Amino acid sequence: MAFAYDVAVDANSGNNAHAFMLGMVGFNKSVLEVGCAAGHVTKVLAQRGCTVVGLERDPAAARSAATWARRVVVGDVEDVGTWAELGEERYGAVMLGDVLEHLRDPLAALRRAVGHVAPGGMVVISLPNIAHGDVRMALLRGAFPYRETGLLDRTHLRFFTRETMRELCAEAGLVIVDTKRVVMPLFQTELGVIRDDFDQTLIDGILEDPEAETYQFVVQAVVDNGDHAVVALADRLAELSDHVHHEGVRRALLLRDLRERAEMEEEIRWLRRSLEEAEGRYAAILGTKTFRLVAPLRRLYGMMTRPEQPGSRPAPKRP
Repeated sequence: MAFAYDVAVDANSGNNAHAFMLGMVGFNKSVLEVGCAAGHVTKVLAQRGCTVVGLERDPAAARSAATWARRVVVGDVEDVGTWAELGEERYGAVMLGDVLEHLRDPLAALRRAVGHVAPGGMVVISLPNIAHGDVRMALLRGAFPYRETGLLDRTHLRFFTRETMRELCAEAGLVIVDTKRVVMPLFQTELGVIRDDFDQTLIDGILEDPEAETYQFVVQAVVDNGDHAVVALADRLAELSDHVHHEGVRRALLLRDLRERAEMEEEIRWLRRSLEEAEGRYAAILGTKTFRLVAPLRRLYGMMTRPEQPGSRPAPKRP
């Protein structure tokens, strides 16, 4: 049976939310996977020595995930009774991969998830970035194109930017200690935005925002225990992480500009070579014997087709 979010997981990918989340969780941990779907991530966690308990609303998907999980609780994560079935269990890692945006009250669910983090444990979250440049340009065209999956998945009830994602974590009592980004260049998302519909000046303006090509945010967070030093360190870490990302984006834009300039210079060189070759062929034609022999005919043709000058007299007719 095919499930909507049952996708292949490449744990070694360098630009993939699943890979980032798995890297943050690591190996040999107890994991609560909220919204485990059919178990595509659960399977990899189990292969890495993790013991997984899943929460899943779809009974059929839950049965599939149970192949690799210790157990799967079937129920809606917005239902308090679903969480009650976990009892007092605590986990080394709680995962919420592309879950919170589907909820009416993501903060309430996240707070319940935080309540099941073991001392020294973590929460790992992935969320799509509603401020991606393709969404902005679609809105400029008066469109908000829902899709089956992706940035505008038709089942999304909440939308997040980098700042609102951080606010959500803070309100849930979490301190973000690591942030990674899945990057998708403009005009390459599932939204079908077309480059030719937009002026380059507008595109350049959108790209001035370093998050314009961020497709998903993936964060690792720990429970805020009131240690101000930890919070200050996490804030500084977030600042440095943003700076590194922004510099990376700036470097990519500079490289793009250099490539475009190099391509333009190469085109100019090609045009110059073409012009020189054309001039060479023209000079060769001028130097041919045939061209010289027909010169009197060309002069005569020019005289015959030359427009009559004002005030000139017509040639006298011969008797």
